Amino acid sequence: GNGCPATCHGLSAPDGCDAPCAEGCFCDAGFILSGDQCVPIAQCGCVHHGRYYRRGEEFYPSASCQEWCRCQDSGVVECQEASCGASEQCRVENGVLGCYPAGRCTMSGYSHYLTFDGQAFDLYGNCTYTLARVCSSDAELANFSVVVGKESVGAGHGAQVRTVAVSIHGYSITMERGRKWRVTVDGELYNLPLAMDEGKLLINQEGNNIILQSAAGLQVLYDAASYLLVSVPHAYRGHVCGLCGNFNGDKSDDFLLPWRSWARSGELFPAAWKVDGAPCSSGCNGRCPACDVAQTAPYQAESSCGLIQAASGPFRDCHSLVSPAEYFSHCLYDMCTANGTGETLCQSLQGYAAACQAAGARIRAWRTASFCPLSCPAKSHYDLCTHSCDFTCAGLARSPQCTGRCFEGCQCDNRLLFDGEDCVFPDSCGCFRDGRYIKSMENVISANCTERCSCTLRSTLVCQSVACETGQTCVLKNGTHSCTQERD
Repeated sequence: GNGCPATCHGLSAPDGCDAPCAEGCFCDAGFILSGDQCVPIAQCGCVHHGRYYRRGEEFYPSASCQEWCRCQDSGVVECQEASCGASEQCRVENGVLGCYPAGRCTMSGYSHYLTFDGQAFDLYGNCTYTLARVCSSDAELANFSVVVGKESVGAGHGAQVRTVAVSIHGYSITMERGRKWRVTVDGELYNLPLAMDEGKLLINQEGNNIILQSAAGLQVLYDAASYLLVSVPHAYRGHVCGLCGNFNGDKSDDFLLPWRSWARSGELFPAAWKVDGAPCSSGCNGRCPACDVAQTAPYQAESSCGLIQAASGPFRDCHSLVSPAEYFSHCLYDMCTANGTGETLCQSLQGYAAACQAAGARIRAWRTASFCPLSCPAKSHYDLCTHSCDFTCAGLARSPQCTGRCFEGCQCDNRLLFDGEDCVFPDSCGCFRDGRYIKSMENVISANCTERCSCTLRSTLVCQSVACETGQTCVLKNGTHSCTQERD
């Protein structure tokens, strides 16, 4: 038979085929190949963006699952807007892109946590803790860990996040409070966006949030302030442990200790997941701040925490996807313990806004020039629904792989692109090498100080061999490699 048989994709044998004839199964006269099936020509499927789909097949054509399509009769493809649910991830499973169940663990405010299975608890310590890690020996699961470092912020305020460290695919990534558009990888400072290991690990800035996506399905969203979301695929169900629980569908057994017994008290549980390091306080020693109804009453108004659950407020379209009750309660408590500071209120509202947008919910304008204003760098402006990930200098060299969600934050003015946090014209953009973005006129020195690469004004990367002088050693300091004089 013909070595290049006709298919529905082309409706005829390809021109210039020089494959020899071969024995095998071939479609009878009047039939043609649709995938691996022989169908009448009238039952052929559709070609969409260069890919063939069988008649009746449903599919997501883009990696962000923002569009859902169906192949209709006569080769017509009908598409509509789509979005994965609040407890789903857009990813590939068994070779098929789609929305699949996922576990979500969140941290908000100074001390409030919600496990994968929905168990709420508060953590007042200022130590470094394991939020989630793989605790099984299943060889098919990629190993990962998420560790959060906390620091005290004053009497009665508890402890705020200092760092979020993620280890996966052989990399250690650290996100730092207040630092946007940059992360450290194995101690070295990198600009965002960043693609490591041929896309197995992606880190982007999307609005206010740094979002890490991995080929294993782990996703981490951190707003560099007071909201953290850890999402893991359903395949990890029952295979994880840490403060986020075991993800087995039962919240009653989430307070599991590393030695596989259950905590008898709320303070023993987080203390057991403390990572050894600098001296710290793992709890509040029985003197945890308390607030009664009378103390929280002033903050229940819609001009304060009540805005979160207001039936006609800016978050009303989110209530069905992300329950406002927990966030409202946490806001009341944080405002009470912080004596009603405006910064605390704004962080609480920003946390709920991030949770809503991560779940794909639409939110309405809630900031004003006098209420929780968000300042932006020069040549950019605040937007409730930014697509900052799609408009970066790095996107000129490769297609951006963003989540597809929009998040509030800063957006570059017309025709400008993000060069890190700054906005520049395309001809002022930097260079891109092996998934790493290097700003114009920036120098990067390799891990062993044997190569220096510089990005010129014309976006040309120039690399040359270098070496430390006698008596010097290559060290990593403040996120950068350099040659430093050895001490006697």
